[in-house]
Amino acid sequence: MFAIIMAGGSGTRLWPLSRRRTPKQLLNLTGETSLLQQTVSRLGALVKPQDVYVITSQAHVRATREQLPALPEDNVFGEPLARSTAVAAGLATVLARREPDEVALVLPADHFVADEEAFSAALREAARIAERGYLVTLGVVPTHAATGYGYIKAGERLHPSTPSALVERFVEKPDAATARRFADDGGYLWNAGIFVWRSYVFGQAIARYQPELTEALDAIAALQRTPGWMSDVRDVLEPLPAITIDVGIAEPASQEGRMAVVPLDAGWSDIGSWSALLEALSAKSGSDMVGSGQHLDRDSQRILVHGGDRLVVTIGLADVIIVDTPDALLVCDRERAEEIKPVLDEISRKVGDHYL
Repeated sequence: MFAIIMAGGSGTRLWPLSRRRTPKQLLNLTGETSLLQQTVSRLGALVKPQDVYVITSQAHVRATREQLPALPEDNVFGEPLARSTAVAAGLATVLARREPDEVALVLPADHFVADEEAFSAALREAARIAERGYLVTLGVVPTHAATGYGYIKAGERLHPSTPSALVERFVEKPDAATARRFADDGGYLWNAGIFVWRSYVFGQAIARYQPELTEALDAIAALQRTPGWMSDVRDVLEPLPAITIDVGIAEPASQEGRMAVVPLDAGWSDIGSWSALLEALSAKSGSDMVGSGQHLDRDSQRILVHGGDRLVVTIGLADVIIVDTPDALLVCDRERAEEIKPVLDEISRKVGDHYL
């Protein structure tokens, strides 16, 4: 068994801390180590460091290797251009050169998990199912009616004694009313973007549902790995559209009964926004006020303050996000934290890219 960690995200919704040069997976947001380091660490119960591969952008290869000294340097791949998750997973599989019948764990680099034992148990169950020829995903048991996640509708159980089931269908991010209905129904799970499969089964799925990607991966596998060869990889990938695992592979596979889901109840969060980080850290600490850096507060509740050396004082606030960095300050209502991304477009137009 081996693991592929996808570390190509930029984490723009966690601006101003997450920037182009320091994306969120490289930041210490939920503890003393980065989200990437935590991801590798929680896989330690399942795979050895030499069996962990990370695919990231070429710009972040050096920083990634520095954060993961236990991994062989050659296990960190620099993706020559971004073409989304199916392409990244396929490219990493080709570059890793593992045995085709091995089980691969494919997961993002920037998630938070409170209960690592439950997480490992779910991956072990997914690996057992993957050995039977299924493509498998982990579906997070919802804690509330979230509109920021896609959903998985669980269908027929694979065995009466376990909650693992076939995937009936995938559902895009719902509106509030639909999310409440999903939460009440009990048969829907959040789509965490975590997958488990045998390498050859994944290859068969790509060939069936994304044949142009198969042609590209075959061409890359045939290339000679001489100095500068990644420019040839770039030329092969250039004509491809962005292809996600969810839409390009998982959805059509579920329609043919080839996709299974294992429920995950482990305090998971994708840390997709400052509000999500506040929620995750509040659950971890048991406090609804989360602060870092030099921070003093009086009578505030449900706030997140991420500061540094400068003293930040808060009085009587509720549901507020404050992020203080040397060159930018963010203050926003926690319910509107998702609006950061369009604001960055405005910053780029009016102020300049040096803040991004």
